[in-house]
Amino acid sequence: MRWLKRVGLAVAALVVVAQLVPVDRRNPPSNSSMAIEASQKLPAPVERVLRSSCLNCHSNRTEWPWYSYLAPASWLIAHDVHEGRRKLNFSEWGTYSAEKREQKLEEICDQVTNGDMPDPKYLWLHRSARPAADERDAVCRWTDDLRQY
Repeated sequence: MRWLKRVGLAVAALVVVAQLVPVDRRNPPSNSSMAIEASQKLPAPVERVLRSSCLNCHSNRTEWPWYSYLAPASWLIAHDVHEGRRKLNFSEWGTYSAEKREQKLEEICDQVTNGDMPDPKYLWLHRSARPAADERDAVCRWTDDLRQY
């Protein structure tokens, strides 16, 4: 029993010390004229999907929930947001070349359709972020329409 108490105290101490590890939760400055909505018409269903399922990780407008301030969750969340922004950032859409936009539009439809996005980890706490079939179809129609131009 004594060893169990020591293990418990050691784990508690590690959790407290883990809170001291700095985590970058800043949202980079954004130029609204570069955001996707400045250059692309977003149909209402697509805008809803982007807001509920995409922008928290794929824009410079992340809303950091309370649990993103608690290690070790903070480490995972910050990593996923930074990685998401690196791969696709809707706040910087206007800086992408035509070729990159074309590629990203194709990827958006593919990943929403096959269930890779939103990230399954995100869906654990954000169940309403999972797009319904008609919303996925709307996103793909929208990406197809944009890719035709």
